[in-house]
Amino acid sequence: MTKVALYYNPNCPDCVRQAKRTAQMDWLGRVELLTEDSPLGEVPIGEIVVVEKQSNEIYTGIYATRKVCLQVPLFFLYGLVLYLSPIRKIAGRKKQGCNGDACDI
Repeated sequence: MTKVALYYNPNCPDCVRQAKRTAQMDWLGRVELLTEDSPLGEVPIGEIVVVEKQSNEIYTGIYATRKVCLQVPLFFLYGLVLYLSPIRKIAGRKKQGCNGDACDI
């Protein structure tokens, strides 16, 4: 039962690695990984777009990351921490490119 669709750019090595890691930890099958254009168009390198299947709501940035974390059991606590306002301010800063830890996934 897929709960969210996660769109990422397949030309970003860090994004691909993080998507594979997410898939390995998603033993409940709640995240569908997609590399085609998202409902917002092509996904920029280093970013993700998440669509909640039931409501068709679209999330980007820190909100997309939080949505994915709440679906994957091993990331769940991190997803809860992302609800805290000070954490959102720090984690939500725009990063340039997709080097090292720059990807949103």
